[in-house]
Amino acid sequence: MSRWTRAFVADWQLKLLGLAIAAALWAYVHSLQSLEITLSVPLELRNVPRAARLARRPPATVEVRLEARWDVIPRLAPRAVRAVVDMTKQVNGRYVTIPLTSDHILRPAGVEVLSINPSQLMLEFESAGR
Repeated sequence: MSRWTRAFVADWQLKLLGLAIAAALWAYVHSLQSLEITLSVPLELRNVPRAARLARRPPATVEVRLEARWDVIPRLAPRAVRAVVDMTKQVNGRYVTIPLTSDHILRPAGVEVLSINPSQLMLEFESAGR
């Protein structure tokens, strides 16, 4: 038996165990990798008071930069992510500025919001009687 053959054959069980541990670690680290994606998502205004009427239409969509594990991104359905602003206590005067936060973004579990553009929503209201 040559010197190289002996080096590969000697303690083959330990070498096989080391290879299995390395493969398991690689699979674990690979599963933790995350990806970023930017989506244009619909903006919904909910519970706008009847006495208030928008003078101008708000943007129909906002851009949201998301981060998720690599296996979650392909499963994001087109309507799975939405920006929702509850206007119940927001209308206070003619001009209203609402900072958009991750709390306004409805999304599947495991998806993190990195940024929202625009970062605030500026609305102008007029009385419904006008």
